[in-house]
Amino acid sequence: MKLTASNETDRATYKVADAARVAGTGEVAIRKGIAAGKIPHIKFGRNILIPKAAFHRWLDSCGETAQPPANGHLGITT
Repeated sequence: MKLTASNETDRATYKVADAARVAGTGEVAIRKGIAAGKIPHIKFGRNILIPKAAFHRWLDSCGETAQPPANGHLGITT
Protein backbone atom coordinates (compact mmCIF):
# COMPACT_ATOMS: atom_id res chain seq x y z
CA MET A 1 0.00 0.00 0.00
CA LYS A 2 1.42 3.36 -0.99
CA LEU A 3 1.03 6.12 1.58
CA THR A 4 -0.77 9.24 0.48
CA ALA A 5 -1.09 12.57 2.25
CA SER A 6 -4.46 11.56 3.70
CA ASN A 7 -3.46 8.25 5.31
CA GLU A 8 0.12 9.31 6.11
CA THR A 9 -1.18 11.70 8.77
CA ASP A 10 -3.27 8.89 10.28
CA ARG A 11 -0.17 6.91 11.22
CA ALA A 12 0.83 6.87 14.87
CA THR A 13 4.52 6.55 14.04
CA TYR A 14 7.27 8.25 12.09
CA LYS A 15 9.91 6.61 9.98
CA VAL A 16 13.47 7.83 10.59
CA ALA A 17 13.32 10.26 7.66
CA ASP A 18 10.02 11.71 8.92
CA ALA A 19 11.39 12.19 12.44
CA ALA A 20 14.50 13.88 11.04
CA ARG A 21 12.36 16.29 9.04
CA VAL A 22 10.19 17.12 12.08
CA ALA A 23 13.24 17.66 14.30
CA GLY A 24 15.05 19.70 11.65
CA THR A 25 18.06 17.40 11.59
CA GLY A 26 19.44 14.58 9.50
CA GLU A 27 18.67 10.89 9.50
CA VAL A 28 22.14 10.08 10.83
CA ALA A 29 21.51 12.18 13.96
CA ILE A 30 18.18 10.41 14.54
CA ARG A 31 19.80 6.99 14.07
CA LYS A 32 22.59 7.92 16.51
CA GLY A 33 19.99 9.05 19.07
CA ILE A 34 18.16 5.75 18.63
CA ALA A 35 21.38 3.73 18.97
CA ALA A 36 22.24 5.64 22.16
CA GLY A 37 18.79 4.87 23.58
CA LYS A 38 17.82 8.55 23.73
CA ILE A 39 15.02 8.58 21.15
CA PRO A 40 11.96 6.39 21.82
CA HIS A 41 11.50 3.83 19.09
CA ILE A 42 10.16 0.40 18.16
CA LYS A 43 12.14 -2.06 16.06
CA PHE A 44 10.43 -4.59 13.81
CA GLY A 45 13.27 -6.53 12.29
CA ARG A 46 15.20 -3.96 10.27
CA ASN A 47 12.39 -1.39 10.42
CA ILE A 48 12.52 1.39 12.97
CA LEU A 49 9.30 3.15 13.92
CA ILE A 50 9.19 6.17 16.19
CA PRO A 51 5.90 6.74 18.03
CA LYS A 52 4.78 10.31 17.28
CA ALA A 53 3.49 11.11 20.77
CA ALA A 54 6.62 9.82 22.50
CA PHE A 55 8.88 11.58 19.98
CA HIS A 56 7.16 14.92 20.53
CA ARG A 57 7.36 14.49 24.32
CA TRP A 58 11.06 13.74 23.94
CA LEU A 59 11.58 16.80 21.72
CA ASP A 60 9.70 19.00 24.19
CA SER A 61 11.85 17.76 27.06
CA CYS A 62 15.18 18.36 25.30
CA GLY A 63 17.18 21.03 27.06
CA GLU A 64 14.92 21.27 30.11
CA THR A 65 17.62 19.93 32.40
CA ALA A 66 20.41 22.05 30.95
CA GLN A 67 22.06 24.19 33.61
CA PRO A 68 24.58 26.97 33.10
CA PRO A 69 28.15 26.14 34.13
CA ALA A 70 29.02 26.59 37.80
CA ASN A 71 31.34 29.49 36.99
CA GLY A 72 28.40 31.41 35.48
CA HIS A 73 30.04 31.76 32.07
CA LEU A 74 27.99 30.69 29.10
CA GLY A 75 30.97 30.38 26.79
CA ILE A 76 30.19 33.68 25.09
CA THR A 77 33.10 36.03 24.55
CA THR A 78 33.08 39.56 23.23
